[in-house]
Amino acid sequence: MVIVFLVTLMSVPLFSQEDIPLQDTTLIRDLFMSSDSTGMIRKISGDAVDEKVIYSSAPDGYIKNDLVNGRATIVKGGVVNYGDIEIKADSIVFDMETSEVFAVGIRDTSGEITGKPAFKSGDQSFDSDTLRYNFTTKKAVVKNIVTQQEEGYLHSRVTKLLDDGTSNIFKSTYSTCDLDTPHFYINLPRAKIYPGKKIVSGPGNLVLEGIPLPLFLPFGYFPIQTKKAASGILIPKPHYEAERGYALTEGGYYFALSQYFDLTLKGSLFTNGSWLLNAATTYNKRYRYRGNFTFSYANNISGHKGLQDESKSKNYSLGWNYSQDAKARPGSRFSASVNMSSSEYDRNNSYNINDHITTQRQSSISYSKTFTGTPFNFAASMNHSQNVRNKTVSLNLPKMSFTATRIYPFKSKNQTGPSKWWQELQLQYSAYLDNQISTYDSLLFTDAVWKNMRSGFTHEIPVSLQLRPFRNFTISPSVSYKGVLYTQKIERIWNDDLQAVVRDTLRGYFYGQAINPSVSAGYSPQIFGMFDFTKPDARIDAIRHVMKPSVSISFVPSFSGLSSDMYRQVQIDTTGRTTEYSIFDGNIYGTPSLSRKNGTVSLSLTNILEAKVFERNDTTGKPKKVNLIDNFGISTSYNIFADSLNWSPVNMVLRTTLMENIGVSANGSFSLYGLDSRGRQTGTFYFSQNRKLMRLNNFGVSIDFSVSDLLRKGEEKRSQASSAVTSSSVAGRQLNEPDLASADVPDSEDSQFDEYGYMKFNTPWSMNVSYSLSYSKPAFKSTVSQALTMRGHLQLTSKMNITYTTGYDFTAKAITMTQFQITRDLHCWNMSFNWIPNGNMRMWEFAIRVNASILSDLKYERRKDYHDNF
Repeated sequence: MVIVFLVTLMSVPLFSQEDIPLQDTTLIRDLFMSSDSTGMIRKISGDAVDEKVIYSSAPDGYIKNDLVNGRATIVKGGVVNYGDIEIKADSIVFDMETSEVFAVGIRDTSGEITGKPAFKSGDQSFDSDTLRYNFTTKKAVVKNIVTQQEEGYLHSRVTKLLDDGTSNIFKSTYSTCDLDTPHFYINLPRAKIYPGKKIVSGPGNLVLEGIPLPLFLPFGYFPIQTKKAASGILIPKPHYEAERGYALTEGGYYFALSQYFDLTLKGSLFTNGSWLLNAATTYNKRYRYRGNFTFSYANNISGHKGLQDESKSKNYSLGWNYSQDAKARPGSRFSASVNMSSSEYDRNNSYNINDHITTQRQSSISYSKTFTGTPFNFAASMNHSQNVRNKTVSLNLPKMSFTATRIYPFKSKNQTGPSKWWQELQLQYSAYLDNQISTYDSLLFTDAVWKNMRSGFTHEIPVSLQLRPFRNFTISPSVSYKGVLYTQKIERIWNDDLQAVVRDTLRGYFYGQAINPSVSAGYSPQIFGMFDFTKPDARIDAIRHVMKPSVSISFVPSFSGLSSDMYRQVQIDTTGRTTEYSIFDGNIYGTPSLSRKNGTVSLSLTNILEAKVFERNDTTGKPKKVNLIDNFGISTSYNIFADSLNWSPVNMVLRTTLMENIGVSANGSFSLYGLDSRGRQTGTFYFSQNRKLMRLNNFGVSIDFSVSDLLRKGEEKRSQASSAVTSSSVAGRQLNEPDLASADVPDSEDSQFDEYGYMKFNTPWSMNVSYSLSYSKPAFKSTVSQALTMRGHLQLTSKMNITYTTGYDFTAKAITMTQFQITRDLHCWNMSFNWIPNGNMRMWEFAIRVNASILSDLKYERRKDYHDNF
């Protein structure tokens, strides 16, 4: 049932029962008019609504119209529409004289109230117990209303909606808990709502689990506009340390500069005079770029003022990440990943355990460009490497390269079929520029940095040809031009007064060049061996051994006149003995030519061992491929023209995976030569001294595996075996009498008990273990270092998780820095506990805070700071 009342039904007659001719428009000029069936014109009251009011009921409901009193009563499924306003309820009384709607729910036979009023106007909607709305003034009085304001829920006993869209509320509560009875709320006796913007209230207090707490707020301000960032003050947090005293930390201001980037300025101040300033910005433009930038500067003071233990240090930290979208500029790319800090910054200011246990910092800012349709590429980068333990810093400022990929000048672009041998001639071009700085972090921003900078430029044009007389054999003659440009060179002179060689560094621009002909040949076959197991019940079907031997030889002749003069002779002792040196020794790209001819023979052997294995209780008849040894390699080389020590060290590597989970890798280096009494390597073979083939220089092994995966796979295998036994038992019982005793043993895969009747342990957990061993013996003294690391997690319940990291250093005979973290989801709150029981970061931290970001300052924190350990 639908009824439409026009505005004339809710108007008051202007000329009581007096007819006015329709054609006499001068008497009703500038007035709203309507006429009835008799042609009478009535003037519309100024208090009348200006749109149609449409109301209806459900098919099983009804509408009662009282035209005498100007009222309409709607029962069951009532709906009133006025413009963009919609009111729904099971009981609605519509007063046409006052343009008011009163809506409530109806109590059913069980005593529950159903069909409570629901109000909707544009984006604003809510449910309530009672609703009174005036279409003329656009004001409403609502009782027991619950509205959602972004992340928060507002429960109000009495709410008055105003015509400007705002609301005045009385006896309300605000919470981010979505339950009907929230776990916590802020009691707000009086407040005002600005929809989509903010909630402003008078004095209030916090109520937790229905218990009022003595935590009162003089006023409340809740920003609820999250679609657009807004600038504001960051309230500092109180803090205390035994070393630095009381403090206000992380206070500052947030700037919402634009929709693409922001800026955060924060600071911390301690009572002993220490302070920390931090600037951070994040930026993000869709399909263009994204990243962040942070810079921190700290003035750290420790010890007692005026005493010998007082120390002061100024530290910094710089971080920058920039990622360009691949679609932004096809063919070119810019990226940045910067992580650098002074050696004392992390120790004094960082609460991240990884900053304390890692000693290396790496940074890179790079740009690359590919010229489409050409073989040319350009790349530039600035790199940073830092060791915070010994305080050394290495920089490349900048490092650039320009290269041309292989060009085959005699090959046709549309060539078909095999090419001629002379068409394999290829040439390339490459140019590199680098500026290297090695210094200490304390000198990084001083003039002393530039005094130790090494600069160099090199370019090379190689022309080569690959000949393949037969399979797996190649011959490659080549000739290349190489030139270098440096800003310094060295001169070595024998000083008779000092009885020593004096080195002098000359500054300027020095260019050296050379044409280097060479020839190389290599043979790399593959040898396969297969062993088949003929035993019918054997689980191993076959084993295959793959050997990849490789032999190569290279020869670089020496011709006078093909290079500039870059080698000198210098006296080295009082007997007049001389040695040769290069004026470009110690420069970035070395010397472009060798001082003499060179020939090298390289030998290597790679072994791969594979097997085909049948699964236990296999019924498919198809074996599975398993790698027994992923790689076992041996390599060495022989210098043909060396005066002594022709053989290079013999290197061995091994890599395999056991039980599909345990990764094992090992490497070793062996020398064929013996040592003299001072521990120096001689030209005498080690076999001649000790009747042993090789001398071990260093050895390393690492093992990584997951304990949880190993046990889980074992459980799966036992489960499969149990299922097979159960299936056999069932088949047997079908031919015999049923075994009633077996009915007590749970045989369902979904059972919570195992075959012994114990509860299954199915709590999610993980444990990853890694072990490393390093052995080194370059001479008579050996060093051994080994460490064990464990990390993982244990999820006790669906809402409680424990993570841990620990280890043992066998060299130091001590447990490495250990960390335990416990997190607990408390629905609208979360609890966390972080504990580091040993190491220089011994500390604990407990926090319980609200999940919603709008109430991020509503939290409780306790901490024992690691600064108190010093």
